[in-house]
Amino acid sequence: MRLWLVIGLLLAATRAFADVSVVATVDRNRIGFGESVTMTIAVQGAQNAEQPSVPSVDGLQAQYTGSKWNVVMGSSSSQSISFTYVVTPSRTGEFTIPAIDVNVGGKSYRTEPIKLVVETVATQNDVNQALFAHVRFPSKQVYLGQTMPLAILVYSRNDVPLRGFSGFNYEADGLGFKLLQNVKSTAPVVNNGVSYNVQVIDGAISPTRTGTLNFGPCALKVQLRVQKRRSDWPFDDLFGREEVHEEIVNIAPVPIEVLPLPTEGRPADFSGAIGEWKLEVTAKPTEVAVGDPITFTIHISGSGNIDTVPTPTLGSLDGFKTYEPSTKTTKDDLNTTGDRVIEQVLIAKSTDVKEIPEVRLTYFDPAAKAYRTASQSPIKLVVKAGSGGQSTIVGGTGSRLRPEEKLGQDIVYLKGDPGPAASTVPFCATPTFWALNVMPVLALCGGIGWKRRTDRLRRDVAYARRTRAARNAHKLLASATSYDEVQRALQNYLGDRLNIPAGGITALIVDEQLAPRGVNGELAAQAKACFEACDTARFAGGGTDAGVPETRKTVEQLIDELEKTHL
Repeated sequence: MRLWLVIGLLLAATRAFADVSVVATVDRNRIGFGESVTMTIAVQGAQNAEQPSVPSVDGLQAQYTGSKWNVVMGSSSSQSISFTYVVTPSRTGEFTIPAIDVNVGGKSYRTEPIKLVVETVATQNDVNQALFAHVRFPSKQVYLGQTMPLAILVYSRNDVPLRGFSGFNYEADGLGFKLLQNVKSTAPVVNNGVSYNVQVIDGAISPTRTGTLNFGPCALKVQLRVQKRRSDWPFDDLFGREEVHEEIVNIAPVPIEVLPLPTEGRPADFSGAIGEWKLEVTAKPTEVAVGDPITFTIHISGSGNIDTVPTPTLGSLDGFKTYEPSTKTTKDDLNTTGDRVIEQVLIAKSTDVKEIPEVRLTYFDPAAKAYRTASQSPIKLVVKAGSGGQSTIVGGTGSRLRPEEKLGQDIVYLKGDPGPAASTVPFCATPTFWALNVMPVLALCGGIGWKRRTDRLRRDVAYARRTRAARNAHKLLASATSYDEVQRALQNYLGDRLNIPAGGITALIVDEQLAPRGVNGELAAQAKACFEACDTARFAGGGTDAGVPETRKTVEQLIDELEKTHL
């Protein structure tokens, strides 16, 4: 009897497994921006299904939250498993979640595509509301490559139990938006006799393309404290009577006009610096002897993206022996203000040196809508003869004067009689003689070659950077796991190859630097596209790093091709 029962159960399970079906559903097909939907992939008739991989969809992010098994035994036994995902949109529009492949017991099943519509929700920017928000910009016009700060202001009436914020979704395609995680409180404001508390979230935009672009719509998720309903459970007061309720505050889109930098009146030495910058130059001491060091300092400070500011233009330093400069850069978290100090040691080669040449920094001032040049007049020097009366540095790589050479006083006389021969075979004809003579020559040649290369690497900064560019870039790419790290590797490579500051390289700088150096248009366009792809992925709200491996491979191939090109 037991045997027939087991056989019956096995046959029922087999029939249930034979009727496998896979269905994907969402709890809603139309939602407001800032909301999420729950997607369930249900597998009926089996329990050994593998977790499905949801295809990536531009503008949607799917996060796996768990699975659930269900078995029903009886006259009509059944078994099933369901996988749950939370799907969050990063922009408005109509989306299609494509068919999803599900592996069940080695056999592949496919779901039907799902349509999803994400709409802009009516905003609460009316001061009569108890809780609303808006975005404040210094200007509705911004230039390509400019970094402009913004502020998200959240107003809550005194009677609103605002506890905090749990998320911020936004559309800012092409604007390169980033925000700070910390929230600041400012003084309350009174409007129409009603007092509002004000919370501020600071951010900034750095546009990557021109045109009229929308910042928003935005959806700010806020947490409110609400009272629990009282029950008869005796431990209510022990665990607290408050709970957190989440609400969404919507912000209407704000159109931003992104302008290209003007070509009219652009100076020849403009290299991409945008903002308002000050230049201070000092040299200490200004009265030295030939061979004494001078500390030459360039200080750049102001508002804007300091990473776009190149090393200022400096006149000829042929009259000086120079050493590689040291650079220290500081900036705020949003890269809207910055400070850079460049220090270099200079040594006057002769008493003919009278000044350190003029220093110039050309930049575009967005507020004035014009190109500006900050400059420092030549710094006068008084160079005296060195110790011993020498007025020039005599060759060599040392930084001090070479002492006057004097002939020695002792003479070693030639030996007239070589003495008795120890062997009938001349020593100069033996292998030992040639080995002892050839090996030092080879070692000397190798040492000279090594010394010349070492000296050049130390003296020629551009050569040293070019030499290590590809090796360092491939090392960074090997460990890159985000778009930010991929872009930094490409920035470092181009900075080393072109001998310009890596942090200031953007898509615009790539376009302006590669073409004049003879790089074919296809490679230059590919490099620019890589920067724009990384910028878009890094700053897109609710973005994902799923495409990092493909972008990393593209950048590696681009670097290999650029290595074959003379820059």
